Order: sequence, then structure tokens, then C-alpha cells
Amino acid sequence: MSELVRFFVVTVLGVILDLAIAFALHQWAGVPLWLAAATGFTLAASANYVIHQSWSFRSGPLSLRRAGLYALVALATLAVRVAIVALLDRMLPGAWPLAILVAGAGGSFCVNFALSKCVVFAPAEERS
Repeated sequence: MSELVRFFVVTVLGVILDLAIAFALHQWAGVPLWLAAATGFTLAASANYVIHQSWSFRSGPLSLRRAGLYALVALATLAVRVAIVALLDRMLPGAWPLAILVAGAGGSFCVNFALSKCVVFAPAEERS
């Protein structure tokens, strides 16, 4: 199984967790959609890092350096996610919150894989 497929599997499971948390916070706790999206993303990203490190990219033991890099990648990914969600929510107020969350997740997936592959989990010789 390729890195991309493993990354996709982990990310899909993370997105399910992420969206479930975000949707529940928005629907049942009244949290604004952008904040619910950020919360769901943060919780799922933490779990995803551990799984990506050990399975998706098979990068050996957990590393504080990689965890720090992944946190920076997660922030960039989160910025893309929240921007997409906020823009669509503003354009379509109150309409299709789950679809808006999914669109944000899709856009941020592309950013996350590219930065994870090229920055966080790249072999040391490729990072130099």
C-alpha cells in the first residue's frame, strides 16, 4: 500500500472524527461553525500525527521535531480549512453546514498531504 493510500485512509478516519465533533458542537452546543471546525480539526489532527508517523509514512519512533513540524503544517492546514468554511458559510448563511464542513476538509486535505510529504515526513536527505 502506498504512502498516499495510507495517508488517505488515516485522513478519512480523522475527517470522520473531525466532522462528527464539529457538526455536534455546532448543532447541539451552538458553537459557531468556524470554531466548531477548528476544534474538530485540532482533536483529529493530534491523533492523525501519531498514526501518520508510525504507519502512513513509517518514519520510525515518534519525534518531537516532527511533531513540531506537523503542528506547523496543521496550523497551515487549519487556516485553509477555516478560510474555506468561513467563506462558504458567509456566502451560504445557514445552508448546508455539513457540506460546507466537507468542502473545507477537502481543500485542507490537499495542503496537508503536500506539506506532510515534503516537509514533515520527508527523508532527512530530502529536507536538507
